[in-house]
Amino acid sequence: MLLVLMYHGIGDLDKFRNSLNYLSSNYPIVVPGDALPPSGLSVCLTFDDAYFDFYHNVFPILTNMQIKAVLGVPVGYIIEETNLDAETRLQVDYDETMKNEIFSRKVPFCTWKEIREMAESGFIKIASHSKSHGNLIDVNANLSEEIVNSKRIIEDKLSQESEIFIYPYGKVNRKVHKFASAHYKYLMRIGSALNRDWHNSSNIIYRVNGEDLMNQKRISKLTLCKFYLKYLSNKIRRK
Repeated sequence: MLLVLMYHGIGDLDKFRNSLNYLSSNYPIVVPGDALPPSGLSVCLTFDDAYFDFYHNVFPILTNMQIKAVLGVPVGYIIEETNLDAETRLQVDYDETMKNEIFSRKVPFCTWKEIREMAESGFIKIASHSKSHGNLIDVNANLSEEIVNSKRIIEDKLSQESEIFIYPYGKVNRKVHKFASAHYKYLMRIGSALNRDWHNSSNIIYRVNGEDLMNQKRISKLTLCKFYLKYLSNKIRRK
């Protein structure tokens, strides 16, 4: 089975390091495309929104520990590079990052230069997190712009194939999923469930809030059982 953990900003870096130590000591850490062991549990780490603190704080930890992860990038908020100091970029509240052109003035997201460095490291796989980080099931959502053009931008900027799409807010319906499936090999959403493999029967990879698990010293059998039951529920409901 496969457990995919979802993170946003990491506040307590010591707790995060301890959690990574536990995970890497007990489970294979994988990213989409990696072969999964025939038995046991594998873990995938995903980070949404490509905030600058990922590059500044988390990326050095991952590379030092030789751990791979997926970074979801909302491409419409990414600029090529900046000379702003780290303190200015880190002080922007997460809730404000996508408002009032703050992304271009205070650069709270990673730049393409930083994303390129991470992608070339071999430790970070870059996923599209759409273009505007909007609700894709809204009737006014431009799926071509959010799903197809975001893929093209990533491929142009990084000179590598973009295979992973992460649904903003976890919102997806059958129409959106059918459209996205025609352009990406791996599609991820919030689902609070385990996964059978990289595709499941629905071609959706479910994610669990990794920040909640950071407060636990270990992943208990009861917790995994709950995630497995949710997987079965999702499968039955075709969610």
